[in-house]
Amino acid sequence: MKSPTRFSSIFGAVIALTVALIPAFALAYDPAQPGHSGFTVTPPTGQYLMSFHTCVADCDGKPDNHSIRLAESSDGVSWTQLAGWQAYRGSVPDLFRRGDTVYITGAGISKIDVKTGKVTAHSFSATKANGTDAMPRDICFVGQMEDGRLIIAYVPPMSETANASQFKVSYAIEKVGSDGTAYIYGGDLITIEKSALPVIGEPTDPDVFFNGSQWVLYVSLGANVVSYTSASMTGPFINASQVLVANNAGGVPAGLRLADGSGVMTFVNTTPMNGATTVRRAISTSGISAIATSAFTSVVSGSTYASLSAESPGLASNNQGIACSATCSGVSATTSTIATSSATTSAPTKSITCVKGKITKKYLATKCPAGFKKK
Repeated sequence: MKSPTRFSSIFGAVIALTVALIPAFALAYDPAQPGHSGFTVTPPTGQYLMSFHTCVADCDGKPDNHSIRLAESSDGVSWTQLAGWQAYRGSVPDLFRRGDTVYITGAGISKIDVKTGKVTAHSFSATKANGTDAMPRDICFVGQMEDGRLIIAYVPPMSETANASQFKVSYAIEKVGSDGTAYIYGGDLITIEKSALPVIGEPTDPDVFFNGSQWVLYVSLGANVVSYTSASMTGPFINASQVLVANNAGGVPAGLRLADGSGVMTFVNTTPMNGATTVRRAISTSGISAIATSAFTSVVSGSTYASLSAESPGLASNNQGIACSATCSGVSATTSTIATSSATTSAPTKSITCVKGKITKKYLATKCPAGFKKK
């Protein structure tokens, strides 16, 4: 879901800047391209899924050194990596399940078949309305259209936000027939005035979730989290609803409503002074009130994965969601069936003459009835 540093932003943001300007942060991989050649895992059965990345060495602002991982949990507290998961190079992942497929961002799009456990890798694209590359940063899944199409949120590339007084969080809708790999700009979720922010920073790392009564947008301001609310998944999110949810308690947020509806889990990653970055969690009623720093407890650490850090959490419920309909997939089974049927049962357009003894008759058919012979 989001980036612990601005240089871990993905899908073209870093590539857009020249190596001459920031040679230390040039990416050796293309984050829009597949991150692996495929592998197989034990299909997830936990109630919740989490994507995140770990880093073994030289982690600060070096997405080349990040590895994407996937874990599951039955309670949101204890997390276990999927059996068979092969960590691959990528950064700032998020995930969403639709039907029998789990989609994961961070290095192209990876797909997990939850029936077979097969993991495949695919390229990713997001375009503006005019067809040019949107160069999205800090991508997260928002939800689904009524026909099952996926929606993502993101912030613009750094080249568009340098010295800006306003910051936009935009959304894009899955391109019909792309199966989660291509998206087209749909609009802006919110435009945030820099002067109205409660702390200094650039809003990044968006996350959108439903808290049971309204839609919530989280953005990260360094080690802080700010929330905004809306009646609609695609906004507009209201600036006046702004709340400083986490004050120096951690950034790169992710929110998810508990399966029983009793509250909201808010996850952040926190780097203590001279310490390793970990993913921490707190519970609140709605996810849009101030949460005390002491309420956050560590749930995922890098040491579990022989790494220095674990960060950038992305969350999803492990349920099927809305099926991808014909207007989502671009394939109509009904149309296909009708076309096939018409080709094999269409009525003849020419008559034939049939004879039986002294009886001669004409039939609009391709062959004569029983007892008759074609003349």
